[in-house]
Amino acid sequence: MYELPENLTAQSAEELQALIDGGLDALRALKITAESSEEDVAEGERIVAAIKTVQGEVSRRAADATRKTRADALQTFATTTPEEPEAPAEPETPAEPEAPAEPEAIVPDEVIQPEPVTAAGSPARRAAANAAPITVPARRTEAVSLLAAADVPGFPTGAPLDGLAAVVSAVLNRCKGLPTTRIGGADGVRHRYGAALIQKNGYGDISQAADHDDYHLVWAAGDERRLPGNSLVAAGGWCAPSETLYDLCQFETVDGILSIPEMQITRGGIRWTQGPDFSDIYDACGFALTEQEAIDGTAQKDCCIVDCPPFDEIRLDAVGLCVKTPLLTNTAYPELVRRFMEGALVAHQHKVNKRIIDDITAAAGTATLLNDNGSLEQTLAQVELLAVGMRYRYRMSQTQSIEIVAPFWLRTLLRMDIARRQFVNPSEVSDASINSWFTARNLMVQWVYDFQDLDVDPNCTVAVPATVTILMYPAGTWIKGSADVINIDSVYDSTGLSENVFTALFMEEGILAVQRCTHTCAYTLPVCVSGRTGAADLTGCYTFGADVTP
Repeated sequence: MYELPENLTAQSAEELQALIDGGLDALRALKITAESSEEDVAEGERIVAAIKTVQGEVSRRAADATRKTRADALQTFATTTPEEPEAPAEPETPAEPEAPAEPEAIVPDEVIQPEPVTAAGSPARRAAANAAPITVPARRTEAVSLLAAADVPGFPTGAPLDGLAAVVSAVLNRCKGLPTTRIGGADGVRHRYGAALIQKNGYGDISQAADHDDYHLVWAAGDERRLPGNSLVAAGGWCAPSETLYDLCQFETVDGILSIPEMQITRGGIRWTQGPDFSDIYDACGFALTEQEAIDGTAQKDCCIVDCPPFDEIRLDAVGLCVKTPLLTNTAYPELVRRFMEGALVAHQHKVNKRIIDDITAAAGTATLLNDNGSLEQTLAQVELLAVGMRYRYRMSQTQSIEIVAPFWLRTLLRMDIARRQFVNPSEVSDASINSWFTARNLMVQWVYDFQDLDVDPNCTVAVPATVTILMYPAGTWIKGSADVINIDSVYDSTGLSENVFTALFMEEGILAVQRCTHTCAYTLPVCVSGRTGAADLTGCYTFGADVTP
């Protein structure tokens, strides 16, 4: 049982470090994993809290030591500040004619009166040399210092580090005491420990504390007279080799992924039926007859039959991702491996997204082409009537949500079309205002990637298609099924080791998309960004597509 002493203030620095190390050892001994018991997880959290308490005491002592050092420096400066030095005496004029003329006076950085010299020469030269002040350049303070952080094993707190080699040693010493297993359950606990500090010591008299206003401070920093030779002109090239930047760019995200209900598949696939179509029930069931037909007995009272609906079956498709990594690359350049793995996982999600959308598009069949009404916004207005027709067919609630799937770039063209209208402020056509147009009509639009993607060439030009297709279906029509097949990382095998590579990631899952009920409609809209609106004396009728039946 890991316990702390009652009084941490009585412990020495070595004893505090021993308490931290002992806590980490106790935490590792628990071997916390996602399958650990509640008791082990609670014990691990208690140990972490105790370690943080000890670290807080260490940090407090370091802060007190730093404060005391600063206070001592202020006290020393206040009691030992020297008085202004007296101006040096003017040298006597030598009697001999060969004595050199006195040089023009120069304000020295530091004046030291030398001891009398005994070098050979005339008495006049020796007298002039003994009397002349000597200018000694002031010692330049290093602009940056490297210091050891608190609680680094083998390094006192605040100790100077001699170059990057010492910094590396400090980092390695700190890493040796870190846990090697997950701490704090499935989500983990993030700890941050210091190893080295970079302390800026200033740049001589170039500071706001040196009686500079901001304007003169900038000019003083760029004054070429501060440089050796009083010049900013460098001779030759840069000379020094270029620095290698190991940082890697990362822009990809999982935005634009289609969101549909999802369920777990356990037996490789599912069998389902959409059941009877309400439109068929409406057409086939019920009868009506007049009183006379009832008296005559000539009318037939038709009955509708409940037929057993057919069952469809769909099986899981296997999709996966495999990444192999050279052993030496993983050791020497782990940032590259991590960056590649993150990009591969994002790419995998977008490929799965494309596969699901392709399945929905295939189920919708041939898209219906809508009439071009002179602008994209006016053409898109037909979608509201299409949604109303979908509700009519199944006698849905008048507020039933209809899902719309559209490519991400269509929203930009719609914004451009609306912004080109007269009396419209382009800055007011926001994403929220566009989405509100759909929401007000109980249309839930999703702007997605991986669906009719734009053609962007290497010269950064974009080719916009002449038409765009959208998908429509009642909310809840489509469901995504998935099943974990295998998920492995860091696999070392004899074949890979002989080639100096290992499997850094291998994952495989099963996916399917099932149209649970009703059906999906696809519509193709002409892309016309014109900003056109109806004329004030409009007499023609609004034109709908040739076939707008959902």
